[in-house]
Amino acid sequence: MVTRFQLLSVADYRQSHSNVFLVSSSRPAGLSRRSIAPAHWLPRVAPAEGLLAWLRRDENRWPYFCESYWADLAANPERWQPLINAAQQHGEVLLLHDIPMVEANPFLALAQFLDAQLATNDWLANAAMRVSPAHYATETIHEHEL
Repeated sequence: MVTRFQLLSVADYRQSHSNVFLVSSSRPAGLSRRSIAPAHWLPRVAPAEGLLAWLRRDENRWPYFCESYWADLAANPERWQPLINAAQQHGEVLLLHDIPMVEANPFLALAQFLDAQLATNDWLANAAMRVSPAHYATETIHEHEL
């Protein structure tokens, strides 16, 4: 599966990057207010502070963290729908965050969730075509031409 959501640390951010969304719950130090459009700052997509603190105490909780975070995201699509829309319209989306890259990075869980949502949307969009009698008729014609 091709990922359309890439993680980018605030330290590596340059204003020349396009299609960037800040997904941290608070604006990181050193990032000016003008550097990210207000519509591209989505603090509510970040995991709850309590959930983050719970993960930080023991990174072996990563699978349980993901399960809980993904359930919260699934119940609140208005938080992440702008990211899906951006990926569908522009391709790759950069998720700007302020947490050091470690194996249990919560924004990696966000990227995985969004990629799964996008794959589901793509599959559903093509499902109507796959069940169409016209689709099967076209497939049959092409098979006989071989």
